Amino acid sequence: MLSFARVGGVLLLLAPLAIIPAQGAAVKIAYVNTGDIVSRAPGTAGAQSTLQRDVTAMDAQVKRMSDSLDVLTDAFNKQQATLVGATRDARLKAITDRQAEYQERFEALRQQAQDREAELMQPILDQIKLVLEEVRQEGGYTMIFDVSQGTAIVAADKNLNISDRVIAKLRTMPAPTIAAPAGAPAKASSPPSAPMSAPAGVRAPGSVTPPPAKRQDSTAKADSIARKKVDTTATKPPLAIR
Repeated sequence: MLSFARVGGVLLLLAPLAIIPAQGAAVKIAYVNTGDIVSRAPGTAGAQSTLQRDVTAMDAQVKRMSDSLDVLTDAFNKQQATLVGATRDARLKAITDRQAEYQERFEALRQQAQDREAELMQPILDQIKLVLEEVRQEGGYTMIFDVSQGTAIVAADKNLNISDRVIAKLRTMPAPTIAAPAGAPAKASSPPSAPMSAPAGVRAPGSVTPPPAKRQDSTAKADSIARKKVDTTATKPPLAIR
């Protein structure tokens, strides 16, 4: 499930909004909920839809990798009683090599998801930052607080909340251009410059017991695996942007 509430924290980087007034000058303050602003801003719904579509395609790749690994391990588990020595070592190596290949591919997909989120959301965040500064200047505010990130404000006059004013101004502006859908999801992109955190809760498909490090230990290792089947049934959750 997509959630962009956390990206509101990016707006805390608006340090210039917290301007220290000259001695004796009147202080005029206001506050906003950037999580609410981001969720209601023009362009966010389109970004969510596009991101969900792209991540769903990545999920499908992860599932295919997991299913393929399951086929290998299931075949090994069924035949392991008849496998010995070098044959068993070779089968285990094939499984762990495939796992390593899929792990590398999975990390590329996770980076792709992170880059895509930043690509889609950054134009929206940039526009919000611009509007916040314009509203601050127009209203003569000395500083604007963000209450969406647990700011230590225990009570405040709700009339000081200018979130609706910011949203109203955003809706008078052209919606930010949403980037085109990602091309090849498997291709890793360069790290994003946008201040976005990585998609959470992403883990790779399957896990496999590694083969013996030394040949002379192969018999003992094979016996251990024979007693305990290789487990890849613990399916990991799909790519998720939270």
